[in-house]
Amino acid sequence: MAAINGTDLTLFIPQDGSAWIPIGLSKSCSLSISADTPDISTKDSSGWSEVIAGMKSFTMDFEALVSLTDDASANGLLPLWTYFSTRTKIKVAWGKEGTYWYGDAYISSLEESAEAEQPVSFSGSLTGTGALTYGNQGATGTPTYPGSFA
Repeated sequence: MAAINGTDLTLFIPQDGSAWIPIGLSKSCSLSISADTPDISTKDSSGWSEVIAGMKSFTMDFEALVSLTDDASANGLLPLWTYFSTRTKIKVAWGKEGTYWYGDAYISSLEESAEAEQPVSFSGSLTGTGALTYGNQGATGTPTYPGSFA
């Protein structure tokens, strides 16, 4: 079994509601999938905890470098700020050529960091709303969202 190089996994956001672009100058990204397990223990549980499967959720986190050039403005901090400040639900895709995780999310945090003698970076978290699905790429090697962008 061949290992996957982390450089190959990318977080994508929509551009103009019709095409996918990666978060620009990305350094890292992660996907976390979880499920609640509500406790249903009773006196009849013989001292053992009992749970049921509850609500599922996902989050995506990323870190990228800041660039103020025109070519980086489409997929950098400023468009993400616009999504955040307008409380816009966005479509997201995470993966590599061939297979992607897709979902809708809200930006729950953005942070810009400027340390002495280090490149300026920004990071953020996206909180999923609704189902996370797994799918294949389109003909161009970028994600093809299941269904429509609407």
